[in-house]
Amino acid sequence: MKRILLSCAVALTQLLYVQAQTPLSEYDLNRPFGWGAQAGFEVTGGTGGTEVVVTTETEFDNAINTKDPVTKERDVPMIIYVKGEIEFKAMHTWHVKNKTILGLPGSRIFSKDRTKKNSGIMKFSSGSGADSENIILRNLMIQGAGAYDVDGDDALLFQGVKRIWVDHCTIGDGVDSSFDCNHESDYVCVTWCRFIYKIAPLGGGSGGSDDHRYCNTWGSSDKATESVDHLNTTFANCWWDSGCMERCPRVRFGKVHIVNCYYTNTGNNYSIGYGYKSNIYAEKCWFGDGVAVDKDYTDPKHGYADYNYQLVECMKNNIALDAKKQDVGGAEYFDPDQYYSYEGFDVSLVPSVVGNEATGAGANLMVEVGKGVTGYANGSPTAIESFDVSTPHSADFYSISGTQQQGLRRGMNIVRQRMGDGTVKVMKVKM
Repeated sequence: MKRILLSCAVALTQLLYVQAQTPLSEYDLNRPFGWGAQAGFEVTGGTGGTEVVVTTETEFDNAINTKDPVTKERDVPMIIYVKGEIEFKAMHTWHVKNKTILGLPGSRIFSKDRTKKNSGIMKFSSGSGADSENIILRNLMIQGAGAYDVDGDDALLFQGVKRIWVDHCTIGDGVDSSFDCNHESDYVCVTWCRFIYKIAPLGGGSGGSDDHRYCNTWGSSDKATESVDHLNTTFANCWWDSGCMERCPRVRFGKVHIVNCYYTNTGNNYSIGYGYKSNIYAEKCWFGDGVAVDKDYTDPKHGYADYNYQLVECMKNNIALDAKKQDVGGAEYFDPDQYYSYEGFDVSLVPSVVGNEATGAGANLMVEVGKGVTGYANGSPTAIESFDVSTPHSADFYSISGTQQQGLRRGMNIVRQRMGDGTVKVMKVKM
């Protein structure tokens, strides 16, 4: 009997191993392409570099900031594996190069802080002689504390970064936005990512919006003309899911290809926003019932009406949308075929291919230390869940006379708690 049970256990282990090694679908190229594979600007990340597993915010920050012992530059090729759940207490800004960050199955990076000062999670930036370049993020679940219009930070932000590939990530609940890209960032490829809002938006923010569930702002301002001829991006096989009210994406300046993307953000304000000097080619995308497709986001009153926008072979709830080709300003229409070859698959397949939680968009990859991506994880969640952000984020302690102290002391104490949603609670505690 023991031998039979042992044989069954071995067989089950082998079966689970085989399931974990389910190969990627025929539609998944498993590499950057389009704008992420331009000659001389290919995205390679930390390929061939040192590998490290991180389980805390400090370990993550130390790993990504690794310096070359000779040059002191933060350009050492690194492959960083994220294990478990890691809470970020504030936005981290990095000036780094040649990094690959991979989420192990079931991992999550999150923040519970909705305040202007400490919201946001990950920012890659360039400036003042310290640039970021050649960054790969894969299979990461990145979750902010929920939309709150207080001019806070994003869950993920690239500023002035060249050569980016973000793949099979689930990103949502950004306080200001979920994933933005601006200030001359370029050669960007975003594939198989899922965007979603689970936490209810918080109203009453200083910015005036009571529902700031905005996803992807490409270009920070119509006046940020340094981004002209930059922000060139390929969005392929991405899924904008429930709660994504606007900016899926909203584009300025860049030549942006949106192909085989899936929109189920019913009740939204708009999905694709074409802004100043944007040049967008959206093809073979599927918009669900009740999803608003696009919006002209240029501003003719201030001289910012200048854009090109094309909608080609797209569908809305099983009905083919009329092709749209419109422009203001006279620039040539962006045609991806002039820069790279990628046609995508038939639009009718988008819901079943991109919207498949096990093999479609989202953080559903099997990632193994030392091996990287080996297939699908078969059961690893791709969607984030709501959590309570009204829990204490920090506390300050005072004597009854108002003198700040290190902690609770004998007698009466005043405790001032700052909650994750930005509110403050003050209470008396007797020890």
